Amino acid sequence: MSGERANDLARLCTEIVRKGDDSLTVWSTVLKANALVDGMPQSKLEGTRSVLEIPLITGERFVFDSDAKKFSVK
Repeated sequence: MSGERANDLARLCTEIVRKGDDSLTVWSTVLKANALVDGMPQSKLEGTRSVLEIPLITGERFVFDSDAKKFSVK
């Protein structure tokens, strides 16, 4: 699976959240059964911000920043 597919999925999830759904809805409807996802979401701190991290089969991870309402690939 390419990094581009992970970035496309992050953009899709960001769009869904910005339209009003929460991260739990995105997890259960889009990410949970996605072939790129390799584990359960975990809460982490990045500096002073709380983020949600989801491991990917690529070795990368999705990071959801609820303040920015954005998913990114790290």
